[in-house]
Amino acid sequence: MMKGFKQRFRSKAGSSKGEKKKDKKEEINKKPEKQKSSSSLSSSTSSSIGAIPVKKSQSGSSEQSSIHSAVDNSLAGSPSSTSSSKSVLQSQAPQIQTPTPVTASGSTRGDDVVSPDLEISKLHTSHHSLAFDKIPKDDIGLKPKTPQRHSSSRFEPTTDHRPFEKLASFDEVDPEYHVELFIQKVDQCKIMFDFYDPSSDIQGKELKRVTLHELTSFISTTRMTFTPEMYEHVVDMFKVNIFRPIPPPVNPVGEIYDPDEDEPVYELAWPHMQMVYEFFLRFVESPDFNNSVAKPYIDHKFVLTLLELFDSEDNRERDCLKTTLHRIYGKFLSLRSFIRKSISNIFLNFVYETGRFNGISELLEILGSIINGFALPLKEEHKVFLIRVLIPLHKARCLSLYHPQLAYCILQFLEKDPSLTEEVIMGLLRYWPKINSPKELMFLNEIEDIFEIIDSQEFQRIEIPLFAQLAKCISSPHFQVSEKVLCYFNNEYFVSLVTENAENILPIIFPALFDLAQPELDAIEQQQQQPSMDFNYDEPNNWNRTISSLAYNALKIFMDTNPIVYDRCCILYEEQTKEEKNQKDLRQQHWKKLETYVEKLKLGEDEELKSVQIK
Repeated sequence: MMKGFKQRFRSKAGSSKGEKKKDKKEEINKKPEKQKSSSSLSSSTSSSIGAIPVKKSQSGSSEQSSIHSAVDNSLAGSPSSTSSSKSVLQSQAPQIQTPTPVTASGSTRGDDVVSPDLEISKLHTSHHSLAFDKIPKDDIGLKPKTPQRHSSSRFEPTTDHRPFEKLASFDEVDPEYHVELFIQKVDQCKIMFDFYDPSSDIQGKELKRVTLHELTSFISTTRMTFTPEMYEHVVDMFKVNIFRPIPPPVNPVGEIYDPDEDEPVYELAWPHMQMVYEFFLRFVESPDFNNSVAKPYIDHKFVLTLLELFDSEDNRERDCLKTTLHRIYGKFLSLRSFIRKSISNIFLNFVYETGRFNGISELLEILGSIINGFALPLKEEHKVFLIRVLIPLHKARCLSLYHPQLAYCILQFLEKDPSLTEEVIMGLLRYWPKINSPKELMFLNEIEDIFEIIDSQEFQRIEIPLFAQLAKCISSPHFQVSEKVLCYFNNEYFVSLVTENAENILPIIFPALFDLAQPELDAIEQQQQQPSMDFNYDEPNNWNRTISSLAYNALKIFMDTNPIVYDRCCILYEEQTKEEKNQKDLRQQHWKKLETYVEKLKLGEDEELKSVQIK
C-alpha cells in the first residue's frame, strides 16, 4: 500500500513539474508575440489617425511621416526595453522553489508552505519594527505643520499617457472632411500634461498649444454647420481641461486673502487652460452656434461646476470665467433664472456661513450688466434679490475687495426703480460700521453716489435717519470721515436738496458743524475786533484747520440761504449748551457732596451721619 501511494505521489509531482516547465516555455514564446501586438497597435493608431485623405503636399507628408515614425519607434521600443530589463533581472535574481503540497481535493496551494529563508526575513523585519510599534500612535502627527501655498489646483494631471501626435491641418484636408478632423483634434486635446515638471514632454505640450490655436482660428474664420457630435466633444474637452476641485485655502481660520499683500496661486497649466477658454468662448460666440442643439450638454450641472471655479485664486481664470458665464447667460434663455438663483446662493453662503469666496467681484460685474438689462417694471424677485442678497453683502469684513462692483449694482437698481431708495438707505444704516473707519469711508462713497440720482421726494423720506448718522460722521475723530461728509457740500445738487429741507436737516447737524467751525468763528470775531493780530490755530479745541474751514463753509451756506433757520438753530444750540453746562455743574456738586460724606464717615466726626441712609 505504501509503495503504491509513493508511486502515485511521484507521478503527480512529476506531472506538476512538467506542467511548470511547459508554462515557462509558453511564457517565453508569448513575449515576442506581445512585442508584435504592441507594434501592431502603434501602427493601427497611426493608421486610424491618418485615415482622413490629405491633400498632396511634399512638406506636409514629410513632416507627418517623420513624426509618425518617431512615435512608432518610441511605442515599439518601450516594451522591448522593458522586457529585456525584466529578463536580465530574472536571470540575476536567485530562484527559490517552494514545495507545493497536495490537498485532499487535489489542488495545489503555494501559500500554505513558506520557505525557511522567508521566515528568517520576516523575523528580521519584525524584530526591527518592534521599536516603531512601541511608539504611541496618538503622538504621531500632532505637531502642526506650517501651511504651504499650493502652486496649482491640479495635483494629479491625468492617468492617460497617450502620445500627442500631430494631425493634418485644415488647409491640407478637403472641406468635406473638416468635421471629422475637427472632432479628432478636439478629442486629442483631452490629453493632459504634467506642468509640475517643466521638462516632461515639451514637444507634446507645444503640439497641444498649437492644436488649440488652430482650432480657435478655424472656428473664428470658417463658416460651417455644427453637428451634435461637435457640441458633445467640445463640451467634454472643456470639462476635462477646466473642471477640477478647487483646493482649500491655505489659512482657513486666519485673515482673509488680500490681493494687495498676499501672492495669488497661479495655475501652472494656464498656457493650455487659456487656449481652452478662448476656444470655447469663440465656439459659443460663433454665428453657427445653435442653442437648441447645445442644451443637452450645457445644462444645470455644467453651470454649477462653472460657478464653483469662481473660487479660484488665479484672477486670470476668473476673468475668463466671467466672460464665459456672461455669454452663456446671453445665449441660453432657459438658464437665466437658474444662473441668478445660483449666484444668490453663493452670496448667501458667503455672507452667513463661510465669509470666503474669491470671485465675488467678478460675479457682481456679471450681475451689473444683467441688472442693466432688466425690463420695467421690476419683478418682485428682483426686488427681493436686492434687499435680501445684495445689501447684506455690506456686512462682510472683506468689503473692500468688491465694493465698487456692489455699489454699481445697487445704483442700477435705483435708476430702474427710485422707490427702492428708502429700503436701500435703511439697509445701509443697519450695517453701518461702528469703529471701522476705512469701511465707513466706503459707505460714505456709496451714499455720495446715491445722492447723484436720488429723487427729492425719496430724499424727504430718509433725511432724518440719514443725517443723524451723517452728524455722527461729521464729529468723528477720524479726519477723513469728517472731511468726506463735509465735502458733500461741494455738490450743487446735494446743496439744493439740503437747503430745501433745511428746517429738518440743520437742527440735526448744526451742533456738529458749529463745534468744528468754532475756531474759524473765533478767528473772524477776533479779526473784526483787532485786525492786526493773528489768530493762533494751535489751540487745543482745534484739531484740523482744513476740517474747521470746511465746517465753516457749510454753515455759511445755511447763513446765506436760510438765515431764519440758522438763527433759530443758534438759539437752540445756546440753550442746549447752557443746559448741558448746568447739568455738568450739578453733577459735580453731587460728586463733591458724596466725597465729603465719605470723608466724614471715615473720620467719624458726625454721629448723625451714621443714621442717614443714601437712597
